[in-house]
Amino acid sequence: MLPRIVSSSDVLARGRNELDGVPLGGILGDQQAALVGRPASHRRGEKYLWTGCFLLLNNGDDTGDVDQWIADHGAYRFGDAPACYALEGSVAITGALVQWLRDNLGLIKTSAEVEALASSVTDNGNVYFVPAFSGLYAPYWRADARGVIAGLTRFATGGSHRARGAGGDGVSGGGCAGGDGA
Repeated sequence: MLPRIVSSSDVLARGRNELDGVPLGGILGDQQAALVGRPASHRRGEKYLWTGCFLLLNNGDDTGDVDQWIADHGAYRFGDAPACYALEGSVAITGALVQWLRDNLGLIKTSAEVEALASSVTDNGNVYFVPAFSGLYAPYWRADARGVIAGLTRFATGGSHRARGAGGDGVSGGGCAGGDGA
């Protein structure tokens, strides 16, 4: 019932009509394709973080001794070479957090405004945003978790510290847990 396992670069079919005879190949999932698309990530130990908060670590041809809290999966295989594996940590809500700041809190009118709002303060003022709108992914894997904004004081400015705590400055967390250095 399952398809046959093939290399990520195998030719799987040939085009028809306007594409008659053109080889069609290449099978990779979303994060795996981004890992392969970044040449430095082809070396064991290389890691890459996407805006969707999926951090992949190339683990080479070894699935290794993986902590139960981090996802491990096949990353890619080219030709007859051994398969390469990746370790993945992920966060459920990131880009959607900016939309939530816009649509639900009304802090910004357009998503593009979040960076300027967050950058209007020098730090996050110890305001942290955990966007667990659909639970927490790695390393907790708790579907029942819910979002929280913590660290609010009377010194936290209107939306600036909340936007920065959500990672809206493009540096401090990208909504991956919020706050500077997160």
